[in-house]
Amino acid sequence: MIVYAGIDEAGYGPLFGPMVIGRAALALPDDWDSIPPDNPSEKLKDDSDAQPPAPAQPRDCLWSRLDDALCKTLSGRRGRIAVNDSKKLHSKASGVTHLERGVLAFVGQIGQAGKNPTTVDQWLELLGETTHRQLGDMPWYAPTTEHPWQNLPRRCTEGEIAIARSMLSASLKRCNVKVLDMGAAVVFENRFNKMVNATRSKASTAFTFVSGHLLHIWKHYGLENPTVIVDRQSARMRYREPLAISFPRTQIRIVSESSHTSAYHLTDPDDPKRTMTISFQVEADSRHMPVALASMIAKYTREILMARFGQWFSQKAPEIKPTAGYGTDGKRFWEQIQPQLARLSIKPQQLRRAR
Repeated sequence: MIVYAGIDEAGYGPLFGPMVIGRAALALPDDWDSIPPDNPSEKLKDDSDAQPPAPAQPRDCLWSRLDDALCKTLSGRRGRIAVNDSKKLHSKASGVTHLERGVLAFVGQIGQAGKNPTTVDQWLELLGETTHRQLGDMPWYAPTTEHPWQNLPRRCTEGEIAIARSMLSASLKRCNVKVLDMGAAVVFENRFNKMVNATRSKASTAFTFVSGHLLHIWKHYGLENPTVIVDRQSARMRYREPLAISFPRTQIRIVSESSHTSAYHLTDPDDPKRTMTISFQVEADSRHMPVALASMIAKYTREILMARFGQWFSQKAPEIKPTAGYGTDGKRFWEQIQPQLARLSIKPQQLRRAR
């Protein structure tokens, strides 16, 4: 099989809430390259899905192959599941509706029986996230009798999710594509602040969790020569050094380093059959479907946690409008909540993220 994976983040820049780094891995059949698309005339012009830097990788867009179930845009979707950069699918009007329909449909394809999380904590557990079990310093997330984990789905109905899962399952089966893995690292405020204060770098902090996903893929799928596309999080062009820290006993060959793409091929010297190609690309979440799915996983996870954040503060300080944590509105919330912190027994470093 061909393993094709993506990594992307949500919440890199706000003042409040967690940073989340998502992961998605798909398996394509070995003969994927040789199979012509069903609808070549509908091939998306902006596709580069097909050209990761390793040989024998997919050369045709997954959106095109699966276009009976998937689409990239909300307009003209005709009941299909929208999969794209999460910023294009989330809005004040629709909230997490489109993100939720997509990620819950995909997670239902993992394993023979699929996965069906019915609460937020089950969703986090399924993604391999464990720090949500230790939230004593952040009561706005911590589950209590009065503030239990919310049920899922949040915006869609169970029937809508079931229909989406069934439609996606049929499309994946037709193309012999499998959903191998979905995951997320949730970096809550306390951990984020400790790491940023220690490294003096948000980028280094984020890369720690990107590396965690890369190591997961290496461990579980390294013998399949996976290609992993990472949405580039900064202007950085050279990644060999941080990769060498994460993979200290691995041979790392530079494939390319440019303003758009930095690609590397990894080989285990003790087991040459274990290899992996990693490509850091600008705007990868709109060009590679596994990255788009990782973006949706990250954004959906952050948004359902921010819903808990908003609910808690609305109960404790109802006169203050909740925030999504970004930009001017984040600063407004900080100015209004600061006088309340002592009453709420909250230290500033527990709540506001380091810059």
